[in-house]
Amino acid sequence: MSQPVTYSEQDMKRYSVIQQTVVAALSSTVAAKMLGLSRRQVFRLKASVRRHGADGVRHGNHGHTPANAKPLHLKQRVIRIYRKHCFDFNFAHFTETLAEEFAISLSRETVRCWLRAEGLGPKPHHTHHHRRRRERKAQFGTMLFLDGSPHLWLGPDLPKLTLILSTDDATGIPLYGLFVPQETRDACFTVLYHVFRRYGLPNSLYLDKASQFTTTRHGGTHRFQRDDEPTAFEIAMDRLAVQLIFALTPQARGRGERINGSFQGRLVAELRRAGIKTAAAATDYLNRVFIPKYAKRFGVKPRSPASAFRKLPPGMDMHTILCAHHCRNVEKDNPISLHGIRYQLLPSRRTTRLAATHVDVQEWFDGSVHASHPRAGEVPLRRLHAQPGAAQTNRSMPYDVSALQRV
Repeated sequence: MSQPVTYSEQDMKRYSVIQQTVVAALSSTVAAKMLGLSRRQVFRLKASVRRHGADGVRHGNHGHTPANAKPLHLKQRVIRIYRKHCFDFNFAHFTETLAEEFAISLSRETVRCWLRAEGLGPKPHHTHHHRRRRERKAQFGTMLFLDGSPHLWLGPDLPKLTLILSTDDATGIPLYGLFVPQETRDACFTVLYHVFRRYGLPNSLYLDKASQFTTTRHGGTHRFQRDDEPTAFEIAMDRLAVQLIFALTPQARGRGERINGSFQGRLVAELRRAGIKTAAAATDYLNRVFIPKYAKRFGVKPRSPASAFRKLPPGMDMHTILCAHHCRNVEKDNPISLHGIRYQLLPSRRTTRLAATHVDVQEWFDGSVHASHPRAGEVPLRRLHAQPGAAQTNRSMPYDVSALQRV
């Protein structure tokens, strides 16, 4: 049984006008203006209608499968793969995954059209901010971004983590990343420790004005801190001759912010697909698998082939530089106090008399505490346990609380 022939509204409009020209009731010039066509196109349509009737206004390929059309079973397979394995991938990421893991080579636009027709894929978003693009630095290592990106990296059912990532500006290549509960000074030191050990010292760091980087409080309910009083991070970078550049707004570091957005679009999906549920496993996957693949796909060649990274000086211990230093007075029995916690300095072969002297107490980024004396060098120490009830002393009140409650 033959299928009924259907005509679109455009077909019916063309046929009614061309039919008028066939019976000489309408000139070809007027018909061309009515249909928005040229007179030559109208002549061709008239000839076609005379031969084929109403079918003459339809395109010759109507009802035929295009020669370059992809097989239907391939489209169905791609959609099944996206639904089952890659439902949170963006179009470009999914296209690359199809080629790498499933040996399916398609254009991004083909994949996008197939998925959009099924209501799949990320929702489009548009920005309308006009800004001037900053030119990349010429050499690898001239300037690095260091930024924290809080996000549901392990999925909506697990706590939010912060990805602290260091990226080179000249090439756009991420150098090292770390997942932590929140952005802290020690977490930033940890990322820089791995970057410096592998690549060397950069010329500068491009940062936001977070409190772990620079002084941000000036009184109020917090203790007063002067602008010329450097933070531990500023002191460490000054010792390494690494310049700090502070951005006033996130938009000023647009390239670094776009990398964070790209990671949120790709890395979350890959961590979910790999079944990763912990920060440690996510950090390992990020640096071992994701960053090398990301660098190969999106890294750009610097304008200058020479690297700007400086080699670490021989014998330099980065732990003693990437840390917070505190000067503490040693009491009679050789204890010291740091953040309300007491430590006992222990004797060693090089230990001289320490009581009533000062030691440099260092908080390393791995959480350990170390003490150094100008003459005795590093001094071993042991944390003292607080005495039971020592912190729960009852202070006398300057007024009768019960009397105030009665009032």
